[in-house]
Amino acid sequence: MVSGERFRVTRAEACPEFGVYEVPTVSDSPQLPPQYELVQLEQVDSVMQEAARRARDGAEEGTLVWALEQGDARTRRGYRWYSPPGNLYCSLILRPDFPNDRCGQLAYVATLSAGSALAGLLSPMTGLRYRWPTDLFINDLRAGQIMLAASGAHSDPYDWLTLGVMINIEQHPANPEPEEFNSVHASGAADVTVAQVLEEFARYFLKWINRWAEDGFEPIGHQWQIRADGVGEDMELHIGDQCLRGSFVEVDKLGRLVIASPDQVEHRISINEYFALDEK
Repeated sequence: MVSGERFRVTRAEACPEFGVYEVPTVSDSPQLPPQYELVQLEQVDSVMQEAARRARDGAEEGTLVWALEQGDARTRRGYRWYSPPGNLYCSLILRPDFPNDRCGQLAYVATLSAGSALAGLLSPMTGLRYRWPTDLFINDLRAGQIMLAASGAHSDPYDWLTLGVMINIEQHPANPEPEEFNSVHASGAADVTVAQVLEEFARYFLKWINRWAEDGFEPIGHQWQIRADGVGEDMELHIGDQCLRGSFVEVDKLGRLVIASPDQVEHRISINEYFALDEK
């Protein structure tokens, strides 16, 4: 079972062959719990790609890839994610020993961890919401996302998982965009640093993953739905070449989205399906 006791932390070397550069240790480097292994990089194509490369090369569970800047980060649908210096970009490697069909639930664990970190740092009365499955909104504007990738369906459990966290701290894309964005600083918490958010995320992730390991998905789903955005409202969801339209009913006890189509037919969409974990 994945648990906090299995994570550890040391400083790792960068991998120059992938075009990434190690950052010298600085005074404001994050102070993480001793269960993580921090890989601190100046620049990388994307933290998700870098973490996947390291996972395939045998990096241990708890390896946390953190980059100051990304050159080619993408959303699930292939759109470029705005990634200048000053925002948080990290990806955590996990080595699961539980069935593949439970792995998607960790996306909720990561979303709760990021949300818990932000809730303690944002100014009072700031709106913080989660949009299914893994987007974070500050004052109704998109400010972050969680990404999930796996080694593929050739093994159960997966050989590795990577959980990516990208949060706008100092900067966000100029509005208007196809959708409008926000950042922690623009919301009024101008003193918050990237290192602070990373520290808090790492601490809360240990809390929530151990809660999930001990008590299952129910308490995770309950906490996620407290800040869930759009329940009961119409939504549009792209899964591969399919576009589903309907009303957001709930997240069920397995972590699947329940969406009711206009003719009242219910569809249940898992996180694994959403991120196409078994197709990679």
